[in-house]
Parts: sequence; C-alpha cells; structure tokens
Amino acid sequence: MLTIRRTWRTAAAAAFATAVLAVATPAAHAAGTTLVLDAQENYYLPTEGEGPNLDLGITASGGDAHDVSVTVDASSLAGKATMEVTGDCVSTGALKVRCDIGPLSGRESIDPFFLKPTAAAKAGDTGAVTYTATASDASTVTARTDVLVGGPKLATRPYPALKGIAPGTVFERTPAFADTGAAPADKGVMLLVQDSEGVSLARAHSNCHYSNGSDVGAWCRFDTPVAPGSAYETDAPLRYTAAADTMYGYNTYVVWPVGGSAPDSFDPSDFPETGTGAPLGLKSVAPGSGFTGSGYGTFATTQHADYQALGDTVEGKVGETVKITVGVRNTGPGRMNFRWMDADNSGTFVVTPPAGTTITGAPGPGEQGDPGPLWNCTPRKAGAKSYTCDISSTDFRPGDSVTQEFTVRIDRVVPGARGSVKAAANPDYPNRDDDTANDTAAITVSATGSATPSPSPSASASPSATATAGSSGSGAGTGNGTTTGGGLAATGAGGVLLKVGTAALLVAGGTLAFLTARRSRPRSGR
Repeated sequence: MLTIRRTWRTAAAAAFATAVLAVATPAAHAAGTTLVLDAQENYYLPTEGEGPNLDLGITASGGDAHDVSVTVDASSLAGKATMEVTGDCVSTGALKVRCDIGPLSGRESIDPFFLKPTAAAKAGDTGAVTYTATASDASTVTARTDVLVGGPKLATRPYPALKGIAPGTVFERTPAFADTGAAPADKGVMLLVQDSEGVSLARAHSNCHYSNGSDVGAWCRFDTPVAPGSAYETDAPLRYTAAADTMYGYNTYVVWPVGGSAPDSFDPSDFPETGTGAPLGLKSVAPGSGFTGSGYGTFATTQHADYQALGDTVEGKVGETVKITVGVRNTGPGRMNFRWMDADNSGTFVVTPPAGTTITGAPGPGEQGDPGPLWNCTPRKAGAKSYTCDISSTDFRPGDSVTQEFTVRIDRVVPGARGSVKAAANPDYPNRDDDTANDTAAITVSATGSATPSPSPSASASPSATATAGSSGSGAGTGNGTTTGGGLAATGAGGVLLKVGTAALLVAGGTLAFLTARRSRPRSGR
C-alpha cells in the first residue's frame, strides 16, 4: 500500500504524491478486460520416470489485468502421482500450486509443475488438473487438463544420412513414427519439423503451417487415430532445396499426441504461413525396430570451400620477443556450418616457426593465464617444433577468417629461414578444397643482429681491433626477408681482415676515421 505522508514540503510536492498514488493503484474494474486460460487438453503421465512440464498460458484480452493469480489443483491424482513445483509458483498443499503473476499485459506462459507416478500408479489410471485464474479487475475463469497414466508413447524413425547433394538441388525426407505405448493417440498427432540453416522447405500442404525464417521449418496436424503398436509415415516426402553455399546440415522432427504436451521449442506464432497444396497424410508401415525416438539425420552437398593459409613476418632484433598473427581464411564458395552438430571445428592449421626463432606463447584473444598465457593450440607449451590450432568457428562462412596470435623470440639470424602455416581439413567434415596451392603460407623473418653467437669482447681488446671488426659492415639480405649483419669474429676469415686493417692503420692515420664513419651509418631498413 502506498502511504502519503504530509510534511513541511510544499503543496506542489503533495500534489505530485497524489498523482503517483493515482498511477500506482489500478481502477477497480478495467472495462472490457478478460482473462483467457490456454491449457492443454491432455497430460500423459508415464508409468515410470517423470512426465513433461505442463503447458499453461494466460492472456489478458482487451486491456491490462492486475493482481493476477492462478491456482492449480491436481488433487484428483492423489495416490497416483506426486508433484514437483517449478518456475515461480509455490505449493499450497498436496498436489496444489499457486502462481502469482501480478499485472498482466498480453500473454504469459506459466511452468507450474511436472508429475511423477507413484509406485501404485498403473497404466489406464485417470485424473484431472483444474485451473482457476483471478484478477482484481477481471472476471474469474477456469480450465481443465485430463490426465492419463501410461498414455501413448510416440517414437520417431531416424533419417538416413544423405551425401552427394548438388548445391541448389532438391532432396527429400519422410518422417515416420510408431506408438510404442499402451494407449492410443485417439485424436491424432502433431508433427514439428526443424532444420539447420542452408535449406528451404517447400510450402506444399494445406494442413501444415510454415515458418518465414530459417531453421524453424513447419508444423502439421494429422487427425488419424494412432493405435498402440501401429506405425505410420507421411504419404508424401518433405521436399528441401539446399542453398548454393550449403555444405553440411541436418533435418529433424518430433511427433506428439494432439492435445498433449508440445516440445518446449514449439510456438505456433513462429509459423505464420499456411500451405496451399493437398493435405499431407499418413500411411501405415510395419512397426519394426527402427523407431528409436530420434528423428534426426545429417546431409552433405558436393559444394567445396577453399581454405587460404595466412602467414606473417617475424620482425625485430636478435634477443627480442615479437608477435605474429597467422591463421586461415575461407575464400568460399562453400559455408562450413556445424552449429548444433557434432563437429568441434571446421578444420585445423599447423604452425611451424622459422629456424632461429622460438614460439613462447599462444594466448587466446584478450586472455592471460596465471602465471603465463593460456594456450589455444597444442602442444600447450613453449618451444615446440610445431603447433596445431583449431579453426574454431563452427559457422565458417566465405570471407571469414580464424587467426591465432603467437609470441616469438628471435634467438639468432638464420639466413633463408622460413616457417609455415598449413591449413588442414576436418576429416569428418572435409572442406573438399580443390585449390591446394594456397593451403600453405610462409612465416618469414626480418631480423637484425648477429648471424652466429659472438664471444664477449675481452678487456685487452685494442681500439683498432674493434674498429676493424666493424669494417665488415651489415650483411646483404637473403632475398627471403631475412637480413644478416653484425661484427665478424677475430678468428678465421675475420682474423685475416683484422691483420689487413691493422696494417692499413699503421701506414695511413686517416684510415681509422674512415672506418668509424662507415660503422656509424644506420643499417638499411632500420
């Protein structure tokens, strides 16, 4: 209750508080507002395990309703079932529930409970669940759901896996089911079809309602009674067209008795279009053992996806740790789409660092472990000869790329050193790449520093020796993005140059100044 307390504040403040009270307290009876309970006709309770959640909806029609509450009474099932309360509802006694909704605008779904059979329950037992909905500004309404223990049990037949479908062509699926329970689905059955993206379902039947979006499919109603032990399939196949970029996908369906508990994903408003052709019917088939309850099947087209490896350049000084980013791009035309399927990746890429470098880390995007980086690639340690990384996307579209950043230490300069990035297919879902020329990319090196480890200069080294060693200058590029350079050692060929340089110094004093000036010039490209 909203309480108005008058204080020293102005009359304007009191007027504002009065306005708030008027908004917060609804009118006693909003004209034209009615409550509508949407309860399922039947609830089938298995003889073992637990039943499905109860489907219950309530709508405020003609305006908003306030202080809405729904009481649920399943006490007629005493001794036959126990109740597990779910959602925001509360138990008010044995097999009784109250769901307080409060203000209601439009429709709201309620998930009040599910039932479990008792040890004394037996197939054929019956009962009922009753509902009473009240509001402070709408008339009370009631509804009822009939309960049957051991009702029909509809098991579906899996779809076969299909392969070799040409992009853009039509393929067919035929749903089938059997009643393996002890009771009939005497009012008929409902069929819900759902599919992966990349296919379109023909809108061919007047008793089916179709989605105008991808992967939702259609639902159809069949009024044919289904007896225990009988099996049926549709009298015509469902016809699908695969999109031009589709490579892999799935089709799936579920069946349930008319008036029974629908799948949680089912919302009739998702299917605004009605077919215009002849009704889809059912025809009897042999029951057999092929009805496992999983109406699911995959398909594969002949489309391919060209994977292009993405290389990089290790650039820096000897002793530095730098970053490179490598990976794979899908250049199409196929789309590798595995969402809701059993594939973990769209393939892999193998990264081999160039000679003279060491991969020290492979952190994920924005990730940092404690004490070191988190590894997305295997092996999960520094210093390996190569690393295998997942093309982690399970919806790898044309134009998409998957990359991995590595940290690389430049240990030494190795003339001509090149690493590589090589794309590889998922063996279970190959991309059927017909252009292997771009499957491998180079990791090149552009490094400055010593080509071979040099000994530390001794304290007795003469200035002339240091200057003469520097006279070798920076080495020439190898043509592979690798630059060599640094002083030569004072042995072997370097020793010969040292002696020649010293003789020149003794003959002409200007030689030292010349060598020093040459060494101080910046190296090309730095």
